[in-house]
Amino acid sequence: MLEPTGVWVKLTVLLLCYGAQPAILIKNCAACAGGSLIDGSDERFHELAPACSVRGIRLGSDVNTAWQDEQLHRVTRLDIQDANASIRMMKRFVPWLVFIPLTLLTILIGCQRSSITVVVQADGNRKQVVLPGGTVRDALATAGITLGALDRVEPDLYVEVTSGMVITVTRVDERYETERITVPYTRKVIANEALPTGETRLIQLGINGEDEITYRVVLEDGKPVERIRISQVRVKPPQDEIVAVGATHSLHTLPLEGTIAYLAAGNAWVMRGNSAARRPLTTEGDLDGRVFELSPDGRWLLYTRRLEGNIEAPLNQLWMVRTTIVGESPISLPVRGVLYAQWSPDGKQIAYSTAERTTSPPGWRANNDLWIGKADVHAITHATQVITANTGGAYGWWGSRFAWSPEGKAFAYARADQVGVYDVLSGTLTVLCDFAPYNTYSEWVWTPDVSWSPDGHFLATVVHGEPLASEDVHDSPLFDLWLFAADGSLQARIAERVGMWSAPNWGRYGLLYGQAADALHSVDSRYALILRDHDGSNPRQLFPQEEGTGVLPPPEVAWSPSGEAFLFVYNGNLYLGNVYGGIPQQLTSIGQVSRPRWAAEEHNIE
Repeated sequence: MLEPTGVWVKLTVLLLCYGAQPAILIKNCAACAGGSLIDGSDERFHELAPACSVRGIRLGSDVNTAWQDEQLHRVTRLDIQDANASIRMMKRFVPWLVFIPLTLLTILIGCQRSSITVVVQADGNRKQVVLPGGTVRDALATAGITLGALDRVEPDLYVEVTSGMVITVTRVDERYETERITVPYTRKVIANEALPTGETRLIQLGINGEDEITYRVVLEDGKPVERIRISQVRVKPPQDEIVAVGATHSLHTLPLEGTIAYLAAGNAWVMRGNSAARRPLTTEGDLDGRVFELSPDGRWLLYTRRLEGNIEAPLNQLWMVRTTIVGESPISLPVRGVLYAQWSPDGKQIAYSTAERTTSPPGWRANNDLWIGKADVHAITHATQVITANTGGAYGWWGSRFAWSPEGKAFAYARADQVGVYDVLSGTLTVLCDFAPYNTYSEWVWTPDVSWSPDGHFLATVVHGEPLASEDVHDSPLFDLWLFAADGSLQARIAERVGMWSAPNWGRYGLLYGQAADALHSVDSRYALILRDHDGSNPRQLFPQEEGTGVLPPPEVAWSPSGEAFLFVYNGNLYLGNVYGGIPQQLTSIGQVSRPRWAAEEHNIE
């Protein structure tokens, strides 16, 4: 065998001569070629080579010569084999020996040509980054920069990097801050007809309130760049300062039947006998007006007072006060969170519906339930739930209106999308009319008023009408006046486009309701007072006279016990009208009257 060095020498020579058919030099034995040198192309090579070994053995009487020839032949044969093996090895490795260096050289040159240097600015540092190409995202990854959910990058992450590009990372963060501000109280001056003219009296001390404001603060690289107010919650409501001033008594004194009660500046007032005999029943100034009802005999007033406090506190509390005894203290009833309460027609029971206080507008969530309890001097006893709490249909969180029937056996109800009757004895509910709820685009909900006819056979109410043109049915500006039989057997539209605050009110001599001056914008229109006969015919306007302006919405009306006269509120004062027409008479001058109520003195509930 050849030494390794010899093999690589031969490989090198063959590499230099590869592809040129090199001659294979063979040193032949003396017996075959006489010691001459022949190449593989000589004819004698093919003729003498096969027999040389045999001839070397058979010929030669000289043993040494024969042995030498044989050894030389063996060496020659090994040289040929090694050469052939070297050629095969070269054929196998030469392509790799050429390809690998060229590939490495190409990669090296390519890397040198595509390397890109960019500058990354983040967290107050400036760093150079070298990368073979890619996007801004790749450059940030190479630089070891991790982005937060709100962080901003310029250029955008998908942009291809270029040499010399500056990539800026802005760290963005948000935090919330709260602060409390003082809400100043307001001073209210009210006319008090019970005080001598010009005399003043502090009714309520003013107390500042407090609001908590929450801000969302946006920071960029640790510095505030934006501060947005996202909420303002009343933590402590302010308490108005109320000063009463004696009013000038310039109004004529008019005789009155029964008992009149009304709400003025958060207090309950009563008139009895004549318009000058008036006095306050409460002085705290915290009546919320949700409940304000005279008993049928006029001897008791049922009302609600606000309850201040946190979200856990009830919305209000039910109270009652005697109207016939001067100076008697009001009585608190163990019923809280009340949206509706009413005396039974015989004055022996009280019905009510409840709600829960909430932090979101409008500040309550109605239960849409109905309870009936016995009216006692100091409590409501044996209360029974006749309608369980329920969702109350569309916008049910606002609540439903109820009206006790004259015979005391049923309740009319009205909600944002439906009017019907609930029979207390049978527990059945009769739906009289379904309609599309009106979209107020605000935090309040429109629900119609309902009024029973004196005989209890019919109901009068306002129904949201069909679209005027191509507007959505919930946006229709039309509201019509309808009559329904309590058993659902009959219905009739008696007046079109009366306005949403028409508030029909049935009396002994007919149906009194409001007619909007601008029926297509009735939400803030003034209203004329119209009287119709019981069958809906013969309409006539009782107020205003001629070209005067109507009452503010919604019309507030109360019938006298005889049914010939009625009270209504005009520009904050109480006026007395009658079914025969004529100029109404002004009863008050304080300008803050609402919720007029009128009752006879016929029954005794004690």
